[in-house]
Amino acid sequence: MSGTAGLPSAGLPRRPFLRPLLGWALGAPMLAFSVTCVFLMAPFCGGARAFWIMAPRYIRFTAWTFGIRRRLLGWETLPEAIRTGCQPVIFIGNHASLFDPPLLISTLPCHAVFVAKRELARVPFLGWVIWIAGFIFIDRSHRSKALASLHAAAKRIHGGQSIITFPEGTRSLDGRLLPFKRGVFNLAAEAQVPLVPFAIQGGAAALPKGDWRVAGVDYVIRIGTPMPVPAGTEPEALRAAAMAAVGALMAD
Repeated sequence: MSGTAGLPSAGLPRRPFLRPLLGWALGAPMLAFSVTCVFLMAPFCGGARAFWIMAPRYIRFTAWTFGIRRRLLGWETLPEAIRTGCQPVIFIGNHASLFDPPLLISTLPCHAVFVAKRELARVPFLGWVIWIAGFIFIDRSHRSKALASLHAAAKRIHGGQSIITFPEGTRSLDGRLLPFKRGVFNLAAEAQVPLVPFAIQGGAAALPKGDWRVAGVDYVIRIGTPMPVPAGTEPEALRAAAMAAVGALMAD
């Protein structure tokens, strides 16, 4: 039964209470400890390396406390250059849960970072640690600033940094795919690196939007076939093709 009014309950597990309560109670001090360790380690090994040492371990532990079972399918079918990080890419997929970003960070073997709105950088602890990790922030307060942010992001990608994006722009209420926004495909057309579609199955069941009661579920990340982005590709064509690819993976 869903904890959000109007949210369909079909296919979703009954929302637990005690285990998620204990999970949040244990996760909060562990988060503070992990963030502190990142800042203490940063001067010696660099902020990004400190993040990737601590963050995946903390997230895997937290997922275990909630009973979430992570699975990654299709990674082995990607070209070796992508799997080893030699070829930067833009991962694009659906977004149904607050847990999607951390679970992707802890499950994908590569060190891909997220594109996030600049306002997140001001959030205590969370904003500080993702800033030190090298996440890419987009300033959407003005069109010229947004374009400058996209150009800076394209340079980061050309420099070898893979990124993860949720083109829907927000979490889906029921797990169904929302229309993709165009911004990330403008970035892809400028960066001219492959798009790698992925589909998250189990996100809405684990933690639907508007609820806090995490359910122990199979959380599956299904990786699709890379989509080349040659010079001159229209962002709108990319958007349509990417949405079709992610939708097909979700239905698989």
